[in-house]
Formats: sequence, structure tokens, C-alpha cells
Amino acid sequence: MPAIESLLRVMTLRDAEAIVLETGKVPNLRRRGQLEAMAMPAIESAMLDELVKPYVEGKDAELAAGPLMVPITIERTVYVTTIERVASGLKVTARKGTPAKAAATAGPAPVAAAAPQPKIEHEHEHEHEHEARPMVADDARRSRIARVLSPIVAQAVERGASDVFVSTGQPPRARIAGKLETMEAHVDDAELAACVAGTAAHGGGIDLSLDLGSARVRVNAFDHLAGFAIAARIIKERVPALAELGLPAELAQVVDHRDGLVLVCGPTGSGKSTTCASLIDVLDGKRAAHVITIEDPIEYRFQPRRCLIHQRELGAHVPTFFDGLRAALREAPDVIVLGELRDRETLAAALTAAETGHLVFATLHAPNAIGAVDRVIDAFPEAQQRQIRGQLAACLRTIVTQFLLPRTGGGRVAAIELVPVTTAVANIIRKGDLHTLPTAIQSGREAGMIPLERSLAKLLDAGTVSAQAVRKIAADHDLLAALAGKLR
Repeated sequence: MPAIESLLRVMTLRDAEAIVLETGKVPNLRRRGQLEAMAMPAIESAMLDELVKPYVEGKDAELAAGPLMVPITIERTVYVTTIERVASGLKVTARKGTPAKAAATAGPAPVAAAAPQPKIEHEHEHEHEHEARPMVADDARRSRIARVLSPIVAQAVERGASDVFVSTGQPPRARIAGKLETMEAHVDDAELAACVAGTAAHGGGIDLSLDLGSARVRVNAFDHLAGFAIAARIIKERVPALAELGLPAELAQVVDHRDGLVLVCGPTGSGKSTTCASLIDVLDGKRAAHVITIEDPIEYRFQPRRCLIHQRELGAHVPTFFDGLRAALREAPDVIVLGELRDRETLAAALTAAETGHLVFATLHAPNAIGAVDRVIDAFPEAQQRQIRGQLAACLRTIVTQFLLPRTGGGRVAAIELVPVTTAVANIIRKGDLHTLPTAIQSGREAGMIPLERSLAKLLDAGTVSAQAVRKIAADHDLLAALAGKLR
């Protein structure tokens, strides 16, 4: 087995987000946004050259021009690997993910190479930022998917489900209180195939939103090894208030900013989009502003009271987040809402928008404030990172990270980390001293800081969640134990 594949396996076994290999340095694992040195010597230049040789052979000119991205496939897991030249020699950063471009080129062989796409460095990116996203499904396909989903979604709504899944050869399932449960329904495999067949040409699947009478749903239809599948997120009819989501009242203060960047972070399915929608609803009740949203697809439909709100959907109204954001800057908005920060170009445009008098809300896949800052900065080449730290320190206003935990009586409840960007936090970001950020968060109660462990301790002491559930989420178990009476 090639040595680089062994290192990637170690990364997976250690539950790390990424592995960083650089000439003359000890390999590092990135876990929870922090770098951890591995117990091995520094990598010599010849050794790293040998490790990447199969992936850069014949691509010297491309590597000289900028970072080279290649997917490395090990047992159906795709590692998005960026190889670049730095002052010390070579730097290799590998992250776990399955981008559509990589998946399309990865065959049965253990290694597959893709054309260089230097501006894509994150595992959640599904398309090259310069490529227009295909338009959403045609009317015939939409109608067919609606017919398949309608009876299942109606049943799922009655049972309080958040998601519905239909897959070839399997009974339909729904996610209820965070757990998958089988539904009493049947879907004909041939009909499912007719709904989904051909979507692989659309970047790996298609996204759309549907009104099914009983509910509005966000749909992704895709093919897989055993056939075809549809995943549908059930969207509530109205935007829930922050209190209904169990979020602290202090969070509402983020809409008082007149400009800057507000990041809403967390893992997939943690309710980031819903929290963004709730914040815009709060803003709508406070002041008149022109709000432009760019969503994938549109979920909640706002009923404006004081604001003028224009909602735009990827595929239907704009081809990419970057194109939508670039267009929005010519449409005189006060507030811009981005469904997701996916690539370097969109990140750069969002920072510029936040610096030039706009209030920008955006979601980002990150485990905490440190991970969010690290991910934004790491999206850019090393030569630009000092500049980006300065930009981010100047325009970042708040980082919200949230998790959903199973409620002891059924259902789920949110726990959050709230980090207002004070002068002290801005200095930490500017200097790159992210290892000191947890201390600033813990000691910044008067500035409105809410450590994740404080949220978890509050839920635990109220009997809302179990100790086992909070231990899985908490990063600092010592702090959690000090704050939660039920752990002592």
C-alpha cells in the first residue's frame, strides 16, 4: 500500500478533519479546528516528493501555476487532496469528502486523477465555481417526484419527521427525533428509477423544492451503487422564532449590525439554514432593509413585514453562489444571505461585501469558532493568508455554532456556541493565535460569549438531554464538568 494511503487511513481512524504534510515538518492532523502533531519525524523533501509522485507526474507546469487538486480513492472513500509548492518545498493537505468531480473520475482503481481545479479546496464543494449549475428538474420530473413523495411525506408530517428517504429495494424511511424509522408505505422501484435516472449528469444529482400540499420539502435526487434514491427535508410552513428553536435571546442582537459577516456554523443537519431564516425574521420585525437571499434551494418563504426581501434559488435564478453574490452587489442590498460558503471565490466575494457596508449572513460547515476561522483562511493560498486574516478580523461580527441533541422526552434540542467578535477576538484572528480563542470565549461572558459547554451544561442540568449526549458534543470535558452540576 502506498505510504500516503496509509497516512490517509490514520487520519480516518483518528477521526480527523484533515492531514497536512509539509517538507521539513512533522505531519499534522487537524481535529476540531486545531492542528495536532503526529508521533513521527519531520518529512524529508525526497520522501514527500516520492509520496506525491503518482499524482503529479506529467503535471509540473500545472503545479507551478498553482495548487493542484487530485482525489485519492480508498475503499470508496474519496480524499480531496491539494498539492502545492511552498517556500519549504511541497505542502499536501487532504480532507475527507466526495465531490462530484472527483467521484466522476474515480473508477475501480485505487487512485484517480482529475483536471487541476486550484480554486476548490473544500470537501463540500460540488462544482467548479466558474461553471453554471444546471437548472432544476423539468416540470415532468418534478411532477413525478411529487407523486412519489406526497403520501410518504403526509405520513411523515403526522409523525413529526424532519426528513424522508426513498431508496431502491428499501422501504421508505423518515428521520423522527433524530432516528431513522421505517414508514408504512411502498414505492415502486421502476417509478423511482424514472424519477431519478439521468440526474448524474447534473453534478451527481438534482436539487429542487416542492409544495406537496401537506408540506414543503427540499429534495435531492441521486443515483447510487444499488439503484436510485431521494432525500427530502421537510420545511415548516412558517419561519420559527428563536425561542421556538431553543436558542438564547442574545442571539437576536446579531441583526443589529449594520455591516460585516455573521457565520452560522455546525455539521450537516444541525439547523443552520433554519437559524439564518429566524434571524432574518427578527430583522424583518426590527427595521426596513433590502434583503437578498441566495439559497440552494429556497426553503422558507418569507412574508415580509418591514423589509423588502428577494429570494433567489441556485439553478432557477442564479447559476452559482458566487454569481448570485456578484449580482446582488449590483442590486443595492442592505443584507445578503448566502445558503453556504463553498469555495474560495465566494468566500472572497463575501468578505468584500462585508467590508463595503453590507451585512452578510452565511452558513459554513465547521465544528466551532476556531474551525470556522481556520476553514476560511485555509481556503486561500499560503501567500494570501495574512491578508485574509486581516480582512476577516476587520469584518467578522459573530460566529454561531450549533448542534442538535436528542431530547430526553423525544425530539431534538439545540446547543450553541456564540462568539461575538470583540477587539480581543479580532486581534487573535489577525495574529493567527487561534489556540488562545477558547480561553477568550470562556472568559468573555460580559462581552456576550457563550461557550458550547455552557449551553450543554444548561441543558444537562435542566434534564433536557443526557450526559452521554453532551459528552459526544463537548470539546472541553473539564469545563463541561465544572459547569454542569449533574456531572459532579
